[in-house]
Amino acid sequence: MFFKHNSLIIGLSLACIALPSCVDDKYDLSDVDTTVRVDVNKLTLPIKLDEIKLESILKESDRVKIIDGAYTVIEGGNFESDPVYIEPVWIKSQTIPMPPRVKIPYVPGVVTGDVLLDFSTPESEYNFSAKNLPNQITDIDAIGADLTFEFELTVLNYEKVARVVELRDVVLQLPKGLTITDDSGGKYDPQTGELAMPTLSHDQYVKFYIRASRADFKAMGATFDYDQHKVDVNGVVNFKSGKLALLDLVENGPATEIQMVVSYSIPDFKLKTFSGGMKYEFEAVNFSDVRLDGMPDILNQPGTNLKIANPCIFLKVDNPMQAYGLKAQTGLTITAYHNDDATAYPIDNPYFTIGNDHADGVYTFCLSPQMPASIPEDFENAEHVSYTKLSDVLSNAGDPEHGIPSYLAIKLNNPQIPDQKIVDMPIGHFIKEVRGKYEFRAPIALMEGSSIIYEETVTGWGSDEFDNFTITQLDVDAELACDIPIALDIEAYPVDVDGKQIGNVKIEGAHIAAGSEPQVVHIHITGDIKGFDGIRYVAKATAGAGDEVLRTDMNIRVLNLRPTISGYYMKEL
Repeated sequence: MFFKHNSLIIGLSLACIALPSCVDDKYDLSDVDTTVRVDVNKLTLPIKLDEIKLESILKESDRVKIIDGAYTVIEGGNFESDPVYIEPVWIKSQTIPMPPRVKIPYVPGVVTGDVLLDFSTPESEYNFSAKNLPNQITDIDAIGADLTFEFELTVLNYEKVARVVELRDVVLQLPKGLTITDDSGGKYDPQTGELAMPTLSHDQYVKFYIRASRADFKAMGATFDYDQHKVDVNGVVNFKSGKLALLDLVENGPATEIQMVVSYSIPDFKLKTFSGGMKYEFEAVNFSDVRLDGMPDILNQPGTNLKIANPCIFLKVDNPMQAYGLKAQTGLTITAYHNDDATAYPIDNPYFTIGNDHADGVYTFCLSPQMPASIPEDFENAEHVSYTKLSDVLSNAGDPEHGIPSYLAIKLNNPQIPDQKIVDMPIGHFIKEVRGKYEFRAPIALMEGSSIIYEETVTGWGSDEFDNFTITQLDVDAELACDIPIALDIEAYPVDVDGKQIGNVKIEGAHIAAGSEPQVVHIHITGDIKGFDGIRYVAKATAGAGDEVLRTDMNIRVLNLRPTISGYYMKEL
């Protein structure tokens, strides 16, 4: 039966033009004199139609699901980016020039106990630097690294006056702002950079190391040049003060000049973390395409133009940098592909922000023209992002030959961590990628201006006996009650057994208003229709301004139906 075809337009057309499909073509012509012409005038066909429900015409498919009774285009998937990664940074140290020897004149005299001689060494300038810093580093306030400061001191020419020497109350000048992990028993003041040491040695030679895990670059006097991508750190180190103790004195020792030789070194080191300014652009965030090749035939015809009232893209995304107090941001564009033609539809604003204040680091968004009344469970508490152009992504992009797109490509526009302050950002190893899921959900509520073009040919109605019958006029009058919110304009043409259009006919189509009270429709076909085997029809469904969602419980009720045919039967003897 014609009215059983699985398409909206077929079902709607049935009420108007497809009535002959229900006529029994096994006419009893035994009483007709086939040697003569027999005229038939407005023969009423005994046809009765049941209620036509939308759920029997527009069925679920791979892309269209029934959700809460409403037909909904739905597709989803996962996405992820490359891991956040900042290239390693090595700080190169220059050789620290050895300062001149320190000379301490000593004249033996009458003393009681140890002899204490004050000393200090000249300041030695140090410099370490790094070039070709990663672009993601926009400023440096502090670094985390394994820093080592090496000190060596040798006492010479003391043997004539003392058998043992000892260093006491030594104060070293180090860079300011260090976090000391090994102070060799001393006490460090990060404000001044001074390290007060206890007794260092009972020998003429002493070598010790001061180790730090963190350095305040600003306090150290560092300069950072973002344009040149380089950093320079300059400062001084020295034995700022101390006492050289002469122990176990030699009796009647001569006057002498005690000398002290010192050297310093700061080995190259690799940054583990940095604090300061950071920005980061994600290289790629890969979305799976929204395929539309499984759409129902009724929505997938050339000329169809779908403008959905309030489609939504739901996003769930984690912020991989929340642990470091950073926000992220991104824009989004959907590109609709009609074979080789592509049309881009961006969100209203350049970007939306992924925050840094959720306990689990997960954020949900709803990108749509308006915030919908209900949110899918996986995307609860979604933040709304205005996306007016999303209503047009299933349209024909202004070209009637297009129909709906074959697929949609979702792309994040410049996903990034904008320039922000960061504390202890790891460097030189992979951190974490952006991960998430999305769902494109569009309840089919056609906006004003949407249209569905549907064309189909239904044949197989003829028979050997029916071939001798010429239809000159077919009229269909019906009273319909339709609560489907789409107006229909229908044109139809008779076809022969080869599917070719039969000429010399005139068809006055029918108009069915959308969602109105009971209405009378009339289809009038005139001409000489011979070899009739079926109908090719083209229906254009046009949405009104109501934006009402298509639901399974919508239907067409045929209240009064009267199809009549006129023509003649003639068969040669």
